[in-house]
Amino acid sequence: MDNETDDDEIIKEIPVFLSNDAMNLLLLHYPTRFSKNDQLLSSTVTQCKYKSECEELEISYALDTDKNYDKGHGQELAAEMDKTSKDKSSYPSGMVDYLSFESHNTSSNTTDMIMYTSGKSLHLCPLKKTLNMLPKLSHIDKIDLKDDNKKSSLNQNESEEEEEESEQIMAKFKDRPGKKSEKKKMQEMVKQRAMEPWINLSFVPNGHYYSREELDKFLLPKSDTIDEKDPDLSITKIEKEVINENINAIRARQLSRNEIKSYPLEKKIKILLFNAKMISTKMLMNLLHKCGMPTDESVTTILTHLKEIAVLVRGNWIIKSEELYPDNTISSHFGLSFEVMRLLRDYIIHLLDSNQIVNRKNIGKMFNAPPEEVKDVLTSVAVLDDKKMWKLLITNNDGFLETVDNYNEICKEQSDWWATRVKQINTWLEQKPKKNSI
Repeated sequence: MDNETDDDEIIKEIPVFLSNDAMNLLLLHYPTRFSKNDQLLSSTVTQCKYKSECEELEISYALDTDKNYDKGHGQELAAEMDKTSKDKSSYPSGMVDYLSFESHNTSSNTTDMIMYTSGKSLHLCPLKKTLNMLPKLSHIDKIDLKDDNKKSSLNQNESEEEEEESEQIMAKFKDRPGKKSEKKKMQEMVKQRAMEPWINLSFVPNGHYYSREELDKFLLPKSDTIDEKDPDLSITKIEKEVINENINAIRARQLSRNEIKSYPLEKKIKILLFNAKMISTKMLMNLLHKCGMPTDESVTTILTHLKEIAVLVRGNWIIKSEELYPDNTISSHFGLSFEVMRLLRDYIIHLLDSNQIVNRKNIGKMFNAPPEEVKDVLTSVAVLDDKKMWKLLITNNDGFLETVDNYNEICKEQSDWWATRVKQINTWLEQKPKKNSI
C-alpha cells in the first residue's frame, strides 16, 4: 500500500495560506430553512447588537407584513407585549413586524476554520467561536405563561370540586457540599450578563464593498494579474482601477516592493505610510528610492504630497485619519462612524504628542467607543513601554527635515492645523449627547 502511494503521480500542487488578520470571526449557525421559499434571512436587518464581554449576539430581521401575514393577530401579540413590558414599546409599529434571533454558545474542543478556494489556492482563517442562532420568541413566551397560569388555576378548581382534599407531604433532601456557593456564583454571573449594556452594530449585507474588504483580509497573497479563466479569485478590471485610485490600509499590506514600483509617487507615499504607521522623512525617501522613485526627485515634491495625506508629529510623519477612515465608512469591530474614529485617533495622537497619560477606559467613555476600537487606534500610533505606559512609535527626530529650506513654514502649517483640530475635538466632546445611564 505504501509503495502504491509513493508511486502516485502528483497532478497539481495547491498552495495553502493561513491568515492571522481576522482572528475574531464568529460563525453564525441558523436553523435549517428552505432558501427557495423562505426569504426571512435575506430580508432587511432592523437591528444588530452585541455584548463583548459575554459574547452575546442578537439580530432582528424584518417580516413581510403585506404577504401571508395576519395583521390582526400581529397587533394582538404586540399589545400583549406592551402590557408586560415596563420599558418602551417593543414594536413601535403596533404589530409584530420583525423576528429576532439570539445566540447560544456551543461546546466544542476543536478549532473551526473558514476556507475559500478557487482551485488555484486555499485560504484558511481560524474562527473565534461558533454561535447557534435560535429564534427569540419572547412575545409568545410571556403570553403562554399567562395562559398556562390561568389554565392551571382552572384545572385546580375543577379538581378540588371533584376530588377530596389530599394531604400535602413535603420532602427535603440534603444539599451536597458546595451547592449553595455554586448556585450563588451562577446567580451573580447571570446578573452580570444581564447588566452588561448592548452595543449597537451596523449590519453590512453580503456582497457589499465593506464585506468584500473583510474577505480581502485573509485572501492573501493576491496577484495583480487578471485571470479570466478563474474569476472567483481574481478581481475584475473595474475593481482593479478602483483599488488603484483608492489605496487603503488593507490593500497596502498586500503589495510587495516590486508591485509598489508600478504606482505613481503620491500612491507610493501613501502605501509606505500605511505600512510604516510612523516614519521620518529620511527613512521614507530611502524606501521610495527602493520602490522605484527617481534619484533626482526633489524633496519639495515629496513634502508637497506628504502634507496632503499625513501630519507631522515630533519631526515624523503619520498618515491622516481621513485617509485611514474615509467618508461613509465604519470601524471594523463595532461599526462606529468615520467621524468618531477620526476624532478618537486625532485626540489620542494629541495626548501622546503632548506627553499626557493615555487611559484606555477614560478615552473609551469620552467617545463611547468599545475597548477593541480604542486599542486598534492606539496600536496604530503607539506602543507600551517598560512601565506599561503608551508612547509614540517613534519619539526621536533624525533632524533631516530641519535641513529643508521651508522647514519653518512646514512647522507653522502643522502647528496651526493641530491647534484647529484640538479645538474641533473639544467642541465635539462638549456638544456630544451624553450616554443614557442604565
